Amino acid sequence: MKIGKQVINCLIVLAFAAYLLMGILVYRDYGISADEPTERVSTLVNAKYILNTLGVDKATEMEMPDLEDYEYKYYGTFLQMPTMIFEFHNEDLRSAFHGRHLYTFILCLIGYAAFFLLCKMLLKSNLFAILGTAMIALYPRFFAEQFYNIKDMVFVATFMIAMFVSVKLIESRFKWNWILCFSIVTAVSANVRIVGIVFLMLVLGYLFLDFLGGKIWKGAYENQCKHPFICGGALLLLFLAIFVLILPITWENPIQGIYDVFAKFSNYDDWNSTIVFMGKVIHKEDLPWYYVPVWMLVSVPVWYLILFAAAVVAGICVFVKKLKNKDKIVLELFSKYKYVIWCVLLIAGPWLGIVVMHSTLYNGWRHCYFLLPPLVLLILFGAEYLFREKRKVFLAFLPVMFIGAILQITWIINNHPYEMVYFNNIGKHFASSFDRDYWHLSSLQAVRYILEEEEEEKFSVETPGNDFYRYLLTDEERDRIIKEDSPLYKIETYRGKTGNEIEMDGYEEIYSIMVDDFKVATVFKKNSGN
Repeated sequence: MKIGKQVINCLIVLAFAAYLLMGILVYRDYGISADEPTERVSTLVNAKYILNTLGVDKATEMEMPDLEDYEYKYYGTFLQMPTMIFEFHNEDLRSAFHGRHLYTFILCLIGYAAFFLLCKMLLKSNLFAILGTAMIALYPRFFAEQFYNIKDMVFVATFMIAMFVSVKLIESRFKWNWILCFSIVTAVSANVRIVGIVFLMLVLGYLFLDFLGGKIWKGAYENQCKHPFICGGALLLLFLAIFVLILPITWENPIQGIYDVFAKFSNYDDWNSTIVFMGKVIHKEDLPWYYVPVWMLVSVPVWYLILFAAAVVAGICVFVKKLKNKDKIVLELFSKYKYVIWCVLLIAGPWLGIVVMHSTLYNGWRHCYFLLPPLVLLILFGAEYLFREKRKVFLAFLPVMFIGAILQITWIINNHPYEMVYFNNIGKHFASSFDRDYWHLSSLQAVRYILEEEEEEKFSVETPGNDFYRYLLTDEERDRIIKEDSPLYKIETYRGKTGNEIEMDGYEEIYSIMVDDFKVATVFKKNSGN
């Protein structure tokens, strides 16, 4: 028996090692997102402030604005600080950005490992745990964005770690070591995205309900925490202390600083652009309440949605059965099914908050990527129930899972490195009615196509939005590209555009990057007569 467990554990370690090796092999394949240079500067600005505070003389030599005057001073950069190692004695920004890509991937891998441990702990099964982890790590959009999206994907990683630590905290009956660990993890998560505070809110709510449960169901319910108010106060104070410690802008006036951060991100209004959604170009203020659900329906793999529907049906069936014993249904839901309810709250709470507060959402549904881990965990709860209670029904879903996973992996291989524009088998038919490469990452591959095809030593290129692709070119490649008022080439990446066909006066289309019959980027060349 021990040998069998050791073999399984070795296979799991090998699976994670293989995924790590894959990341090392492909992390250089992706372009630079529109946010990355800003995130890098934010890291340097905060580093300068920290060094100044510590009295390091060399900090004054950093050609960066002061934190107090910086536009993005409220953005947390704690987890980005280790990327400063790529800045030392390195004048080549290509190496700096590649280093950040690899670092971001490793953070995500740590998050996947935490999700595996969470699933194994709750489901008591290596098989279901590795299935759930694979569903997260091989979700095509995550596969690409885990390299360059140092905000949303790093938040997903911290979200999964916080999920794991939350369960360990409760299962430990609120031991002090897990109280400290939980406070650190949730503060770091909130530093990445303020919505990470949802874990603190849910745990404090659980402590209160746990206290009430002991009063209401005396003898029938055993409290998870003997000192709920002491533990709750400690969690709150430790969270706030650590949150301030890792967010430099709050150091001079912690109370005002915390208020300013929460006020700023409760409804971030500094972004003023348009979004393509369901064939319309709309302003951020006009996003409908169903924006996130529709995005998930068109870009989450169909087999995930089928399994989620099965999990919902299974959950309803279990609930209906429990209604026969109305006296104990609330007690059983709160004790036996508390983590199912917790997952529902992790999804519904933030989403309802976004809808009610009309929070700003950028292109796609990347600001809500963190909804996928609790959704996958709900799927696993349903699958485990079917495996245990309805084995024949579970077996009927196996072909769906197997075929879906194979097709998904094949899609990633065939469309690398454009996994960020993934739409499922239904959504791909409407992809041109939604935002695609909104960060202009494909500009890099489009420019490389021109570099290979253009025979002239020097030529001019105009790209939409930014020219950050230049950071990833060699010196020789950069020297070939010049600026002209009327460039020889123009690149379109379809941000803010609907449809597949765009015309440019005086230019003709010579090349397009296609994914599932929709265009991701197009290269136009000036007509010979112009």
